[in-house]
Amino acid sequence: MKSILFRLSVCAAALMSCLVSCKDNDPSVGISIRPQQDQIIVASDTFHVKTEEIFLPPVSAQTDSMMLGEFYSPTFGTTKAELLVQLTPPVGYEFPGEEYNPQPDSLVMLMGYRSWFGVDNAPIEISIYEMNRNTIDYNTRYLSDVDPGQFTDSTILMGRRIVTSVDLTVPDSVREEEDYYPTIRYKFSDEQLQRFFDIPQSAYSDLNSFCEEFKGMYITTQYGVSTMFYLDAIEMRLYYHYTYDKNGKDTVVNTSITYPANKEVRQLNRLIHPDLEQVVAPNDSICNVKSAGGIYPRVTIPIGRIRQRMYEKIGDKLINVNSAIMYIERADMDLLGDPDLGTPAYLMAITADKYDDFIKHYDVPQQADSTSVIASFGISSMSYDMDISYYLVKHLRNESFDPDEEIEVYLVPVDVTMETSSNSSSTISSIRPLSKLAGVQLRSGTNGYSPMRIQVLYSGF
Repeated sequence: MKSILFRLSVCAAALMSCLVSCKDNDPSVGISIRPQQDQIIVASDTFHVKTEEIFLPPVSAQTDSMMLGEFYSPTFGTTKAELLVQLTPPVGYEFPGEEYNPQPDSLVMLMGYRSWFGVDNAPIEISIYEMNRNTIDYNTRYLSDVDPGQFTDSTILMGRRIVTSVDLTVPDSVREEEDYYPTIRYKFSDEQLQRFFDIPQSAYSDLNSFCEEFKGMYITTQYGVSTMFYLDAIEMRLYYHYTYDKNGKDTVVNTSITYPANKEVRQLNRLIHPDLEQVVAPNDSICNVKSAGGIYPRVTIPIGRIRQRMYEKIGDKLINVNSAIMYIERADMDLLGDPDLGTPAYLMAITADKYDDFIKHYDVPQQADSTSVIASFGISSMSYDMDISYYLVKHLRNESFDPDEEIEVYLVPVDVTMETSSNSSSTISSIRPLSKLAGVQLRSGTNGYSPMRIQVLYSGF
């Protein structure tokens, strides 16, 4: 028995000696036995990009938010927004017959807005012209530089009114109520009332017939460069009365019809930047971004140089891009006296060859196309940290490449709509060019403090 115990103790001591020896002499024994060609190589590099400002004012004229007004910024210049609006009739509506003697009472236009930008008590003059040349074609895609002259000669002035963004005729107590809805109200003249009331009954048979009889309105502004309204509702209301005999007595019935500017017809937002190129001074240190339309940076990515650097370090191994972040930082500029237009919440990098389709048709490339990437603005980092790793993969794995190859992308401010599924996860349901006034200055690719750059972490195995 003692002999057996002695032998076991000797074996245990030998085993422990072996383990201690291995630990003391070779801490990477697992790696040392791996063949050199099977080792995973991890590397990182930083690449600067070239940046350039481009002036691309036209965006789609079909927007959900109807901008109206004019605003001047010493940094970004003037933006003027006008509207071309069709109205929807109550199709099939029939006025009381002549025996009821229908008579017009008033014609009122209401323009509601929940938000605005600018100075609350600065006056601005709104003018409304009837479109007397052509109506808007429902199937045509218009851009924001649309010429109102093709729809009106601006000779039929329907009305004009001076307003302020904060209606000072409304008591403070009313404006502070939760359900208060700011509305610009304009009552048309008796001449315009009668003209609208005399639209023939046949025009109410369908939308096209009505739009031919009343082609729509061109709404613009005159003096005032400090207010921009974001209208979300426009409608016309026709008030009239008729009389009928009830038990031998004349009874007056007061009624009205509403003609909304809704999705059944067209509303076009004309946006112009008359002094953009004169006001925005060239600056190698920054890139300006302005919406709606206006200025977008063009970024040139040195894809050939990135690929070449990777192959120099990785060799013939299979390359995997672990992360590729393009740091797009907001410049800390002193804009004393210049109002903050608001930093765009999202920027989209889209290849130059896909830009026109996106602007004209809202055609957003899918991720598999590797032609667009979106980043949100980070408050803490004050930057758009854009992950372009997926964007780069298909280009980097191309074995036959030109080391001087470059990819051009535009940084476009966009409006992103999120959709929440049943499992509480959020996905992007729509992406459109930002249709509100916004502006930001970014550090350029040659910024001396912190240039726009791409930091790539990659591996080979």
